[in-house]
Parts: sequence; structure tokens; C-alpha cells
Amino acid sequence: MSSSKPHVPPVDPDTLYTIPIADRPRHGPLFSKVFFPLAFNLGILGINAVQFCALPLLLLPVVGRGMFEAVIDWTKDSFGRLLILITVLFAPTSLHLTTDSPSLASNLVERDAHGRMTRINLPDRLVIMANHQCYTDWMYMWILACYAGHAEGLTILLKWSLRHVPFVGWGMRFFRFIFLRRSWAADRTNLTKALTRLGKDALSSDESTRHALTSASGSTLGKGEDASLLPQVSDTGRSPLWLLIFPEGTITSDEERAKSVKYANKEGIDDLAVALHPRSTGLLFCLRTLLPQVPDLQLLDVTIGYPGVPLGKYPQYYYGLGSVFFNSVPPPTVHMHLRLHSDLSSIPSLNTPPTSKDDASALAVDSSSQDLATPQEARAFELWLRGVWQEKDERLKRFIQDQKFEGEVSVVRIRQTKWYHWAAAFGAGGVGGVIVAGQALTRIISRSSKSTERRVRLGI
Repeated sequence: MSSSKPHVPPVDPDTLYTIPIADRPRHGPLFSKVFFPLAFNLGILGINAVQFCALPLLLLPVVGRGMFEAVIDWTKDSFGRLLILITVLFAPTSLHLTTDSPSLASNLVERDAHGRMTRINLPDRLVIMANHQCYTDWMYMWILACYAGHAEGLTILLKWSLRHVPFVGWGMRFFRFIFLRRSWAADRTNLTKALTRLGKDALSSDESTRHALTSASGSTLGKGEDASLLPQVSDTGRSPLWLLIFPEGTITSDEERAKSVKYANKEGIDDLAVALHPRSTGLLFCLRTLLPQVPDLQLLDVTIGYPGVPLGKYPQYYYGLGSVFFNSVPPPTVHMHLRLHSDLSSIPSLNTPPTSKDDASALAVDSSSQDLATPQEARAFELWLRGVWQEKDERLKRFIQDQKFEGEVSVVRIRQTKWYHWAAAFGAGGVGGVIVAGQALTRIISRSSKSTERRVRLGI
């Protein structure tokens, strides 16, 4: 008797995203398998080259550090453009944005005469908290920052182990991202220093911008006229501050679900169906440390949803980084629901920020004044955040059922908005610099080798 393999029905490529990665065909487009690692690694190499080449700027007195940090901030935007590049070429998708915040809904997406997105209007001073379902989350958030024009000010809280990853980890350290060990005793000092620096940079930027405005507009104000008639600094290109936090601490999985259930049992509450219970300590500390130094700081709550994932399953098993880019099976759409908390004083345990510039400057110098919350304050904030996450979980359950968030949808196709962003994705001249340096090094080695051979022949 002859044995035959069971017939496997063909899979529609357009519905591959609805099948778990483990059950999909192993092969993917040859184009993606060959050119994705080439493009991504060349981009990383170019951006790293720019960062390392900028190090000598630190030797310049007075202006050196500022120039160095300006270069590093530019490479943050460059890396975001690299993420857009690999998405366009190997994992095309679009952002579907919804919001229930009136201040955002009126003009969330700007478009040109052809209907193409030119900018996403979001505030320049934000702490962003989002649910965390798979490793593509931070990539799409970075792209969102690029479209908002604030990628240069993006700071992400990351696992400590990522700082040691070659090239990518080096770049993140240059970016001055905040690496955490997920132990408050170990993280508090590092987090305090990093947040104090962010607050000082924001305060310094505000003062410099306001001074420039006063100097430029002083002649137009008569004696006794109010300086508040000057344009607001938020309209003048001041340095952005975007701090991205995933309060759940990690992506959803069976292991993390068990921890979430354990916490729910301890608290005597029901576990969440889709999200994980958030950790509140780090988020509260970030807000309490930054708010006195950045009085106009706002909190953006982002809920991320991926289509095709059934209730009880995990997006990471459908949209792993390898599957998305090597096999070119991206989410057909990435859904983001945005809710903006503009008045942080209405959130429990967040005090009203100082109203004068002198008070804010004093707090920026004395970081010890930003200490841990009292147990009562911490508990109040924990319960508030729990309520936010319970509402987020209900929103995610409705998303799984309807495959969309409620509200009017603004569709943003991920693409480069300017032609020169394609070059920026490779660190502009970074790749060229590496090539030239490599050629020069090769010539030096070749000449040295020939010189050695000549000396050997001559017996010198």
C-alpha cells in the first residue's frame, strides 16, 4: 500500500495574520528574507556611525555637550524613519486612530490637498502609558512620534538586558533611554537621575525659547503691557518630551497571565480578560517627578489593538517581529485609541504643579523633593490606574468582537512623508562615512602589509 501525505488546503495570503505563527507555512517572500536584514542592519550601522562620530563634540567647551545631544536627538528621529522604511518595504500597514478626547478629535490628523497625512497633532510634553501585547508595540509608537514631529524627544523605559544588545543596545544607550531591572530598590536611583535630567532639559528649553521670544518681540510691547501677549512657547518649536511607559511591564503570555491572576486573587478582584494588571509605582514616580518641572505635562492613554487575535490568545503569537518582517505577515491595520488627560491635578496623588518659574527651577535643582508617595497616595493612584485598565480591558474585549475601536477612525497609511526621510533612515551620511572609513582602513592595512613584505625581502 502506498502512503500519501494528508492534503493541506492552500492558505489565502491575505488571511495569514489570523493563523498563529506556529501553524503557518514556514516560508516567506525571498525579497523580505534577503533585503530586510540588509536594509535594517545598514540603517543601524549608519545611525551608530553618526552617534560614534559625534562623540568628539563632547571635547568642545561650553557648546560641545549641547551639540552632541542635538545630534543624538536627530538620530532618534532617524531610527523612527528606519522603522517606517522597513514597514513600507517589508510589512506594509496603516494606523487606525480613534479618540474620545475633544481636544484631539477636532484636528488629530492634518492632510494635504491629496488627502495624504502630513502630521498627527499631539502635544509635545507627554507621559504616554499603553498596554503591551507584543514587541511591535514600541515600533508603532515610535512611528506615531515621528508623525507628530516629536521623535527627537522620545524616551522609553526598557528592560535592563536590552542595553547589552550589540548595535541596537548601543543606540538605545546613546538615546539616553531608561533601563530598568524591574526592582524598585535597584531602579529608583537610576530613574530619579534620568527623570531629573529630562525635567531640567525641558525647563531649560522653555526658558531659552521664552527668552528668544521676549528679545524678538520686546520692541512690540509698550510699557506696562503684559508679556502673556507673546506667543505660547508650545507653538515655537521647543524641545519635545515624550516618555513612553508600559505599566504592565511586559507582554501578555501564559506566564504573565498567571502573575496577573495571582495579583487579582490577592486583591479580591476579577482578573482582566485581555490586558494584564498594571504596576503603578513607576508611573506615579515619573509623573510626580516630572510634573513640578514641566507644569504643562499631560498624560496620554493609548490602547493598542491588533486584528485577527481571538479572545484568550496573545498577539505575540500572531505578530512576532520575525514573522512581521522576515515573512512579511504584518497586521493589516494597527488600531490605537487615544485618550488625553490634560489636567493632571484631577488624578489622585498628583499635586498641582508650581505656578512660578522660580518654584519649578528650585524643584529641578532639588530632586530630593520628589520622593516616593505616601502609602495612602500610592494606594489612591493604584486604584485610579486599576480603573483605567479595567476600562481599557473592556475596550479591548469590544475590539476583539468588532475588530475596531469605537468612534470616528482616522486612517494613516504608514509611509515616508518627505523624500529625504529615506536617507535619514540610514543615518544620512553615516553609511557613507562607514564605507569611506572602511576603505581607508583597508588601504592602510594593505600599505602596511606591502611595506612589511618589502622589508622582509630586503632583510631589514
